[in-house]
Amino acid sequence: MAQTDLIKTFLVDSSVTLTNGLVRTHIRYQNKLDQRVSLQLLTVDLSSKAVFPSIMSAFDDYLYVSQPIGDMAKYCEPRAGGEILAATNAALSSTYSYIKNGRQINVSTSNIKTKEKTRPFFAIHKDGTPYIGNCADTTKFAFEPYDLNQFSGLVSGTNWVRYRGYNVLTTAAIVQAITAIGLSADNKTMYALVVDGGDTNFSVGISLNDVAVLMGALGSYDAFVLNGGPTSVMVQKTNTGNQFNPVVWNTVSKPLTAGGSASISGIAFVKR
Repeated sequence: MAQTDLIKTFLVDSSVTLTNGLVRTHIRYQNKLDQRVSLQLLTVDLSSKAVFPSIMSAFDDYLYVSQPIGDMAKYCEPRAGGEILAATNAALSSTYSYIKNGRQINVSTSNIKTKEKTRPFFAIHKDGTPYIGNCADTTKFAFEPYDLNQFSGLVSGTNWVRYRGYNVLTTAAIVQAITAIGLSADNKTMYALVVDGGDTNFSVGISLNDVAVLMGALGSYDAFVLNGGPTSVMVQKTNTGNQFNPVVWNTVSKPLTAGGSASISGIAFVKR
């Protein structure tokens, strides 16, 4: 609140520690227009080495199909290298680039290998180091060379909101649900944000410019939007105690579609 003017009235602030290095915070507030906004935030201490991000794909496969994020986490956990405690959506469709387990999928069409579009991406080096990169050289964004073969996982997004410590502003005024991720300047802290939208009684959503302000206030050096609208969703693992269905990934955000619309990829946060 001290670093932004987004919040007019603070309504809710509750946090739960999922494990060492992973905290989920639920925040609700009224914005400057007296509209309600609800968001879920995962703060990941990557320096703890207790939790790491992992790229998920639908059915833990390499098909151009989609799947709800909760179901995707269930399918991907056996090969995730640990226990998936929480996850968010990433790309909506196969027009977005991603790499899973070192296998490059759709990295040649309107994406990170061409200069047709300036599309941000989040990648994980094979040594586990996270990286947020840019696909093209423009007046706003400097192209920084990278080697796709060095990444074990990658997902691309839609809009930059923070780039090398500065807000990226836009004339787009749409207010909607949004999923965004960010990294601190030292790459030791990762932020995964899901803002609910489309329901004026619960959460109207957020603009791209306000996401930029919010991610900067949290501490993001680089940040971008993965996707928005009905695909924006965050899930958290829950042990039910039911012998027939002992584990579920509950939806902790509130998408307009139950469980959120299906995506082709997601980002999981895995306990070692």
